[in-house]
Amino acid sequence: MKKLILSAAAMCVFAFANAGTTVTPLSQEWYQETTKIDPENLPEKVKEAIQNDLELKDLKISEAHRVTEESMVNYLVKFESNTPGEEIKKKFDAMGKEILKMKAPLEPVNK
Repeated sequence: MKKLILSAAAMCVFAFANAGTTVTPLSQEWYQETTKIDPENLPEKVKEAIQNDLELKDLKISEAHRVTEESMVNYLVKFESNTPGEEIKKKFDAMGKEILKMKAPLEPVNK
């Protein structure tokens, strides 16, 4: 009788523990394609956004990439920073709106 009561109590505990758990299927695929482009081939809206940004307008573009994510086209632009050993990366949409900004070291720092 004690085993029956203990096993019923254990099943109740496990049932309540799993009651708030939801399972979300991962059926949606994420796709990204990156193509390196010449900085002169950036869209005019992106070039205007760079020229209107006080932080970026005097920096040299080191690389530019056309990034296709889930059928949307964005542009990742890398700038040489005024700080030695650092670069600035910004992502723009086709209309020149800034999506992402990152500062990262060019090479790992060994101490």
